Amino acid sequence: MQVDRTTSDALSQSDILIAWGFDSDGLIAWSSPAWRRFTGISVEQQSQHRWQTCIHPEDEATFDKAATDHGSQQQRMAREFRMLHHDGTFHSVLGYVSHSLDPTSSDTASHAACFEIQRLATNSMEAAPSDQNQEPQAAIANHNGQPVEFDHPAIRDLFDNDARSLRELAELFDTTCQESLEFLATGFTNPNQQDLFSTAHRLKGAIANMHAPQVLKMCEQLEEVIQANEISAAEKISKQVIEFVVQLQDKVKQEFTT
Repeated sequence: MQVDRTTSDALSQSDILIAWGFDSDGLIAWSSPAWRRFTGISVEQQSQHRWQTCIHPEDEATFDKAATDHGSQQQRMAREFRMLHHDGTFHSVLGYVSHSLDPTSSDTASHAACFEIQRLATNSMEAAPSDQNQEPQAAIANHNGQPVEFDHPAIRDLFDNDARSLRELAELFDTTCQESLEFLATGFTNPNQQDLFSTAHRLKGAIANMHAPQVLKMCEQLEEVIQANEISAAEKISKQVIEFVVQLQDKVKQEFTT
């Protein structure tokens, strides 16, 4: 997949998206300020580093497979993976790695973009709430038909209102949501708790970066009831989550891509 020069330029200047371009050997060709802050690698040093060394070894194989899957949409599918932070620990991020389809091209069309996932203190299936006797709520508060809250000015401020960076963020957000919603729409037919939890957790991570507290709260509740293995309650909540996330998707598209 080729990336046009304007998109590459926008990503390379992003203070929010952790983005980088790389050549056929995997060496970093360009990077965003957010990438340099996250990794601690300077512009002068970046060309000496292969991007794969910044990815958790267990996650690197995922992108090796995607690199050979040229005939599908796998390359631009957003997924959760771990990146090496400058503090020496791996942090979870959500994004994609896109490999150029033309290995002979002189352009550094291969690139990646992601953002760090904001997490709550409890973020795994094993980390149960301290008040085990309290059952999770089986329903979301009635939203009374009110539109979802979306503080887009805050996001514009973070991006210095750069239209190209905002568009890239919106496209990444839309891809992530679409994958998660498609799974939630069918995942309760033959439910697998771990798969449902992973999907809800990834969706929550994407929503957490969008300054939409109303939707985020619903995603948190969905994650909690799945964690408690209350599948019936989760199925009911998921329908409302889907409704609200779709509304948020539309708002994000309207604000950042039109």
